Amino acid sequence: MNSTFIQQTTLLLALTLGLCSKLIAEATEYDFETIYGEREIPAWFNKDKFGIFVVWGPYSVPSYKKDGYAEWYWMETVRTPDTTAFHNRVYGEDFAYENFADMFTAELWDPDFWCDLFVASGAKYVVTTANYHDGFAMWPTEYAKTKDTDSWNSMERGPMRDIIGELNQAGEARGLKMGIYYSLYEWYHPLWLEDKERFATEWFHPKFKEVVTKYKPWHIFFDGEWHQDYKGWKSEELAHWLYNESPVKDTVVTNDRWGRVRGKWGDVYESEYGGGKYTRPDHPWQEDRGIGKSYGYNRTESIYDYDSRDELIRMFSGVVGGGGNFLLCVGPTADGRIPVIMQERLLQIGEWLKTNGVAIYGTTANPFWPRKFEWGTISKKPGKLFLHIHEPKMEQLKIKGIKAKVNSAQLLNVAGNQPVDFENDGNNLSFNWSKYLNDSAVTIIELDVDKGYEVDKTPRQSASGNIEFDCWTMEVHGDKAYPNYGGYQNQMFMRDWSDPEEYLTGEFIVETPGKYKVELIYAALEKKSKEEAGEQTGARRKRGNTPVGGQLTLQLGDNEQVVTIENVGSAVTPKPVSVGDVEFTRAGIHTFSLKPIDNENWKSFEFQGIRITPQVSLKQ
Repeated sequence: MNSTFIQQTTLLLALTLGLCSKLIAEATEYDFETIYGEREIPAWFNKDKFGIFVVWGPYSVPSYKKDGYAEWYWMETVRTPDTTAFHNRVYGEDFAYENFADMFTAELWDPDFWCDLFVASGAKYVVTTANYHDGFAMWPTEYAKTKDTDSWNSMERGPMRDIIGELNQAGEARGLKMGIYYSLYEWYHPLWLEDKERFATEWFHPKFKEVVTKYKPWHIFFDGEWHQDYKGWKSEELAHWLYNESPVKDTVVTNDRWGRVRGKWGDVYESEYGGGKYTRPDHPWQEDRGIGKSYGYNRTESIYDYDSRDELIRMFSGVVGGGGNFLLCVGPTADGRIPVIMQERLLQIGEWLKTNGVAIYGTTANPFWPRKFEWGTISKKPGKLFLHIHEPKMEQLKIKGIKAKVNSAQLLNVAGNQPVDFENDGNNLSFNWSKYLNDSAVTIIELDVDKGYEVDKTPRQSASGNIEFDCWTMEVHGDKAYPNYGGYQNQMFMRDWSDPEEYLTGEFIVETPGKYKVELIYAALEKKSKEEAGEQTGARRKRGNTPVGGQLTLQLGDNEQVVTIENVGSAVTPKPVSVGDVEFTRAGIHTFSLKPIDNENWKSFEFQGIRITPQVSLKQ
């Protein structure tokens, strides 16, 4: 055979194969529905329950925000008059933010001390800002550019140290799982400002892959994604790489901030300063928050801005009862010190966990969910129920609607566990103990139970007489509307509720007949086309329609009335609105429904829930 022919054939075959490979690669599309439909979250996350969040960088130098997130300083100098005035007065009008990098010296930073503190707190994992919205990299990298500098990282400026590397080494030596926080966008990176598509592919992706490949994080906290959807960020391609090709593909856990998919796609749904009150336990989730009102260190905060030991432990308990993890943030100073009050809070949580950790680590959510209890919550393990008592003066408790074989009950106490008297009448459990054994924050009563217990999850009137239930407890009649938590504060609503044929129903239990006040909890803003919510909420939504003036029919038991939606002053922050009174003439199960009256006004109604309170205070 002619050698020239063979060479030409071989070349043609190679070109054909190369073209086919390219076409196949271009045709390959990864989608979140497939990625997360086939993915099982690594088991460690739901077992560990408690992590420490570290927010630290050049913004820790000015550490200023009159009320809120001090780590947003660079952006606040542009958009907030108070911060601008502060900056001009203290540093001067011509002082560029980039200069703070050289003042971010970390001369007192001791990563071993930090990690000893984190271990003493009872935390199992740590998340550190590798790349905040200012784009400052906390590791040596060639991706170190921002507005006016090409040396925007901790090895070339300020500390002159590999912050992520040193902290990881100290944490791993102590058995901590080390993770990173990573902002998708960078406020003033030239490419971000000029060409967002190129920024995603030429900067965000390679820079992110570099830090993941180098430091192998267990947990990745994405943020700063709200200016584009996940298609703009090409997040599906990145998720495919992370979960299938990266060195952490078998262990990594990420949150849901891939680009306007909060509460929809992610290993973990994030709750930012939500208190764990607006999530649901059928998907892993995490409450993240500072000890004060800021994540980064804020010099304007006083002791009154910090949560107390008891407040933090009650919140931690409530999060665990809701099936979530607690990621508590510390904001170190620019010289590398964790403020003493933050150290104290971590140690106080750690001391509580020494006695009560059995009710936290490795537990799952309250089996009664979505039913809630005013006195606290419940967590569980196989053969165990843990009652979390949030009332330090309580010494009696009756839980209605539970059929369980309880073998023993004991109160967990630092001086030794104490037996608790209990009675079981077949449908209710009653407990008695001495309140002098209580912890001032949360007291745990551990029940040994046989498997197969049954619980009534129907929302029920509490001892105070209140009845409250949100849209998680309701059945949606239709295919479009659905409840969703946007991951920020209390912004949980019915979404995409625009079809007048779709409506909500549910049940609740009244213990004491009588007259009650009714409030609907919702957000509604009268002004049209209003884009509301701060950038950091990740919930920017342009409103072409206002639901104010729209009407719905509300039915509670035998009571029915027409409700007109009022302006509460916000399209994203829900508030309770009085809609009148009702009377329940009998105890027992009652039904609820909320149906739109067919007009355009009610559409985009951000409905959250219902609160029913007695006109005369009840004490049962």
